[in-house]
Amino acid sequence: MAAEKGSDDVVLGEEPEYEEKLDEAPKSILLSMMKQLTTGMDLSRVTLPTFILEPRSFLEKCSDFMCHGSLILDIGTTPDPVERFLMVTRWYLSGWHFKPPGVKKPYNPILGEVFQCRWDYGGDRGSTYYVAEQVSHHPPISAFHFVNRKAGWVLNAAIKPKSKFLGNSAASILEGEGFLHVLPFGETYKITFPSYYVKGLVLGTLRMEIVGDIAISCEKTGLELALSFKNKGWIRGTNNSVEGKVKQIGSSTTLYKIEGRWDRVLNITDKKSGKTTPFFEVDAEKQRSFTPLVAEPDAQQKYFESRRVWQHVTRALRSNNTDAATEAKNKLEDGQRAGKTERTDKGLEWTPKLFSAVASPQNDPSWMVKTVEYTPFNASDPEEARYGEKLAALAAQGELAVGQGLMTELNPGGYPTG
Repeated sequence: MAAEKGSDDVVLGEEPEYEEKLDEAPKSILLSMMKQLTTGMDLSRVTLPTFILEPRSFLEKCSDFMCHGSLILDIGTTPDPVERFLMVTRWYLSGWHFKPPGVKKPYNPILGEVFQCRWDYGGDRGSTYYVAEQVSHHPPISAFHFVNRKAGWVLNAAIKPKSKFLGNSAASILEGEGFLHVLPFGETYKITFPSYYVKGLVLGTLRMEIVGDIAISCEKTGLELALSFKNKGWIRGTNNSVEGKVKQIGSSTTLYKIEGRWDRVLNITDKKSGKTTPFFEVDAEKQRSFTPLVAEPDAQQKYFESRRVWQHVTRALRSNNTDAATEAKNKLEDGQRAGKTERTDKGLEWTPKLFSAVASPQNDPSWMVKTVEYTPFNASDPEEARYGEKLAALAAQGELAVGQGLMTELNPGGYPTG
């Protein structure tokens, strides 16, 4: 493939897994759409062409956080608070490499859509359960709950993507935060997220990048991480890289420095000893700590579960039938708009089924799953063995916020009331 310089000094073919060269037809569609946009415009209400879609929902994409979830299985029995903090940091940085090739965007979940799955670790190491729900459409908000009772941790998060058109690029800014509770030690780790940028929309090479500053902090351990996701600039820099420092909260003294590429190798330097060692090696960890998720077959899922909701779009995309994908996607989006109209006409407000809004200390509404347990794991309690079943029973109460016409097709046995 011939090298082609882009406006952001990215060479086409240098890292093909993060780049995409569009054929003339899709490029023409993209340019035509962009003529209707203005710099800074919110893209959440813009219908995007199907050829840029990753064939899975954003709710499923966020399960990538647990593709190396075994890295925190021992956190509840690790006595050293510094080591626990570094375990959380390593786990957090482990999930970003998992992506399809090229420049792809997951489906925007339909209001009320649910995704659930689990990761089984075998023996007495238990299972990690995940359930997510699209709790708001405008603004879009996705709520998540991960839990491993035996390992002693719970993670709650809400992400509010804000998409903006920036001329030759577009940004998906992942507002929101997550809270990882390590139950045996009574610790809570507050986590924030970086942003996604697609560059080269008009000039240069189409490329997806992860960019921005994130933080992990734990008041009980007194530790915090300030880390930046970076990419190559005009003169210097490295694509897909991070640079961060672990410090005592409020201190200027660096305890550890973390740097490298999140898709290859990350290193950590103990600033006291000066020793640098590998922190996370993607190829090695794919063999050592990667665990595939387990989900019900599509045909056995409820009508409101992500893979079932998007099955016709996904099937069309995988067979390269963009016309059929567009038709199926439009049907879902039209059904969502019809649901909003019908509820408005009846004076009804949509209520999420799995999560409840709770007030954060900043008075910014966050979301909490309706079935959650914050006491440490009790092996003698028979209810512990049924926790996964209780979470699945909650997920089974989901409803999709679409109009009666589409609902009759998706769920002939019943029609939700809001």
